[in-house]
Amino acid sequence: MGLIPDWLLYGSAVALMVIVPGRWADKSLSPPAPPPPPPGEAALFATYSPFSTNEIISLPIMNDIDYRGTAFSVSKSGEWVLARESIRNCRYPFLNLGGNLGVRIRVQYKRSLDNYVLAVTESGARPLPFADPKTIKPGMRGFMPGFPQDQAGEATGRLIGETRLKTGKRFEAPETVLAWAEAGHTANLTGSLNKLLGGPTLDAQSQVIGITLKTKPRRGRLYSSTPATLAKIGNTPSRTYDFEHEDLLTRRNYGIVSDTLRREYRVAQVGCIQS
Repeated sequence: MGLIPDWLLYGSAVALMVIVPGRWADKSLSPPAPPPPPPGEAALFATYSPFSTNEIISLPIMNDIDYRGTAFSVSKSGEWVLARESIRNCRYPFLNLGGNLGVRIRVQYKRSLDNYVLAVTESGARPLPFADPKTIKPGMRGFMPGFPQDQAGEATGRLIGETRLKTGKRFEAPETVLAWAEAGHTANLTGSLNKLLGGPTLDAQSQVIGITLKTKPRRGRLYSSTPATLAKIGNTPSRTYDFEHEDLLTRRNYGIVSDTLRREYRVAQVGCIQS
């Protein structure tokens, strides 16, 4: 049997990259996020959050706070993955609990990872499990819960494959990432979804595939880290795997499941106290 010419393989790959993502753009809109609870319920956040009461702080007035992205739990002992950009030039980073309450975080940097950090709290939420890299295939659907515009929201996409993404920083090599064709997001959200930055990209079993990066709405693209990058930062010595049942994610329920992850603080909002 003769070998297939290189030009034919290349042409087929280009055709798939251009034509198939267009067919995936089915725009499965999730319902709007539920409204935030009234201020009178603030005390409940301290009572029912997974954090110890001594690490919960009252946040200053809103003018002194900048919400920058999303984080997710990788250890019940209090370890969180987030993007370095979320805490850049920030003296007092925190996780938002809602109700004007937050939890201060300590940041651990890794020399081998320029764009991601590990944050630490005294206690934490149930960790999200990691997906087996062997199950990740082009065409699969991914789900990205977080806080895209300083409020609860999520997006979904179809995996195109690996690509190289420029960081925009001088002397820094492009990062190998996963590219997704956007296939839906929270209803009524328009414009940038870039504050999904640092949150998890999940498969249909609610397992983490990668760390969500930037979005390009005009191109209909979402980007996440590769599983290899996720493993470098997320496989911490204290990480213990939790084999409780995880909710299955579909194009119809991903908004509801995302709300549950946020309500349980497995996915949390990253903020910065300016003063």
